[in-house]
Amino acid sequence: MGADEFLPLFIYVLALSGLHTAGQEVMYMQYLLDPPLLIGEPGYYLTTLASSIILLKSLNFDKPQHILPTVGHLQSMLQIHFTDPDMQEIAYKTLPICQNTTTADLLTTLSTKFRLDNIHNYGLYKVEDGQETLLALTECPQFIKNEWFVESLERDINSFFTFHRINR
Repeated sequence: MGADEFLPLFIYVLALSGLHTAGQEVMYMQYLLDPPLLIGEPGYYLTTLASSIILLKSLNFDKPQHILPTVGHLQSMLQIHFTDPDMQEIAYKTLPICQNTTTADLLTTLSTKFRLDNIHNYGLYKVEDGQETLLALTECPQFIKNEWFVESLERDINSFFTFHRINR
């Protein structure tokens, strides 16, 4: 599992854990541990924990406190479903995407992540309650995700993004 899959899952688990003193514990570790102990893998995990705490503290949800966020609700994360044409398997990538990133920009990123040569044969689709719609290159997927989140507070919807060949 790479960092782009690990970090959102770690944040999700941390949000559900109820560790209210994790921020203080990170601060103690950063200041009290011997600096050589903060290098390498231990330093990576401590930085991951510290970053996750900062992200969770920055989230502002306009909903009751008892509803916890899912991985997909994190402000800058976008989960994409992808069917591998060679293996016919579904892969998932959770990517940090800026709010104003367009579909065209995201397709470029996805072609790199999934190692695809001809990105013009692929499209990003939104799937809402089983209905698949190709996104225009100028649309911003994060805006769509935010609309889905607001709708999900009012009714149960099944929505996600998928990435596959256009002429499927």
